[in-house]
Amino acid sequence: VEGLILPTTVNGNLDLPRLTNAEGLVLPNTINGYIDLRNLTSAEGLVLPNTINEHLNLRNLTSAKGLVLPNTINGSLDLSSLTSAEGLALPDTINGYLDLSSLTSAEGLVLPNTIGGSLSLSGLKSAKGLVLPDIINGSLYLSGLKSAKGLVLPDTINGNLDLRGLTSVEGLVLPDTISGSLHLTSLTSAKGLRLSNIIYGDLYLEGLTSVEG
Repeated sequence: VEGLILPTTVNGNLDLPRLTNAEGLVLPNTINGYIDLRNLTSAEGLVLPNTINEHLNLRNLTSAKGLVLPNTINGSLDLSSLTSAEGLALPDTINGYLDLSSLTSAEGLVLPNTIGGSLSLSGLKSAKGLVLPDIINGSLYLSGLKSAKGLVLPDTINGNLDLRGLTSVEGLVLPDTISGSLHLTSLTSAKGLRLSNIIYGDLYLEGLTSVEG
């Protein structure tokens, strides 16, 4: 990006999908659309605006080292290649989808108080240390969990709940209402299963071989 001088304000989107490093990059103070930096592999030298009014795509970052995120992201945040939450400071508010689907551990993860869209933590192998927001206004993807031990689900999930990897319901307490579908496709027994009172979408239990319980 040597010699690139960007405007101070971009009222639309900023597409820089082929950049692999942010060295020398000076972003506009205001971007009213999305920012596509999908090929950045390092956050070193990256200075983002205080507010991003749409999506922020950082899908190839594998480390949060040096990453300073805006206080507010009014769209989605794609950090789908991060394998560790070390050094990750998320915004207080994300009004869209938060993709952290490559995290294998919740150690050090502090989620926003409010997630206005869906939350993908499909790579987590354990719920140890996971503290979820009280309200998720989209879907919650936890398809990598084999056990519900330590899992405390939000009171409100306004989309789907994906727990398709669970092989046991021990410790599983489901929300009273799920506004979307519920995926429990790896369960082979209904023993101990207490389902939500209301599921507005589909209920996937195709792995069950016994309804005893």
